[in-house]
Amino acid sequence: MLVEDQGAKLSPDSDIKLNQEQALLTPYQLGPFALSHRIVHAPMTRCRCDGGVPHPATLLYYAQRASSGGLLIGEATQVMASESEYPDVPGIYTQEQVDAWRPVVKAVHDKNAIFFSQLWHSGRSKLSGCEQRILVQKFRCAARNSIMAGFDGVEIHGAHGYLVGHELVREHGESGLESSVQQNACRDALEIVGAVVEEIGASRVGFRFSPYTEYEEAKTSDQIELGVFLAKALNKYNILYIHVLESRSTTVAHDKNATMEPFRNNFKGSLVTAGGYTREEGNAAIACGRADLIAYGRLFLSNPDLPKRFELKAPLNSYDRGTFYNNSKVKGYTDYPTLEELNLKI
Repeated sequence: MLVEDQGAKLSPDSDIKLNQEQALLTPYQLGPFALSHRIVHAPMTRCRCDGGVPHPATLLYYAQRASSGGLLIGEATQVMASESEYPDVPGIYTQEQVDAWRPVVKAVHDKNAIFFSQLWHSGRSKLSGCEQRILVQKFRCAARNSIMAGFDGVEIHGAHGYLVGHELVREHGESGLESSVQQNACRDALEIVGAVVEEIGASRVGFRFSPYTEYEEAKTSDQIELGVFLAKALNKYNILYIHVLESRSTTVAHDKNATMEPFRNNFKGSLVTAGGYTREEGNAAIACGRADLIAYGRLFLSNPDLPKRFELKAPLNSYDRGTFYNNSKVKGYTDYPTLEELNLKI
């Protein structure tokens, strides 16, 4: 189940200082939260919450991946009852769900880690004015419920073309996106952000979006332009961070040295990025100031003690794609071994 340590795709210069080589392990002040390292657990749908309610295995999964001073962003969590392309995704719109999340959050806090809930609606169709007003209130209530469950904050899911993010893909004019089109495309997302900030405070709110996601009906360059417009608009709300999902596609020109620059230059808060980073790439990104925090998905899924493995430059467990969404409460979920557990078996 082990693979060799990853090779560097973006190697630091030979004369870089030690703390830059291990920049991911340096502390960071994220608003009111003192982080001991820059390695973030990315939100990942796992399809293990039967009937939308967190399971005891959910507690074990997140507790395994919590480290002192680390930041975990939970899986996409529904703000209201809704059909989803993924089965058994959690919600946080009923008292039963709130009560079920409480021990999960406590287990993470017992490890002295920070835990954010990712709020999500899985629909992709355009809403009427009335439906949008209802959705705004659902996000507001879900944010309130998240704090009641003990979460430290929430991340609003505006990526992958879901209900909050689908309006970020719009038709473009001959000379690019018109200002009115940008405003209309971002309006729904910003209304939700405003309501959530009003409910729980700006220092507890992040926003995730994917300006490099490919859509047949939109140019990538227009999406980036629209993403920058959104980043600027979010400054008005003083939210804690934006979480930019980079492209991992081979069909989109993608230079990790350049993709974050427009967002770094136009957003005033903290910048989290995700996009299949290796340990070396993450260290390089932090060392040069391209991002403040790096979110890891598949590597964190398969390596519960990822910060420790990065610190020791230890081999990594390989992940099993076939178990990403299989509903097993053990296999591919809570059975990935830590270094300590592997040593115990030697």
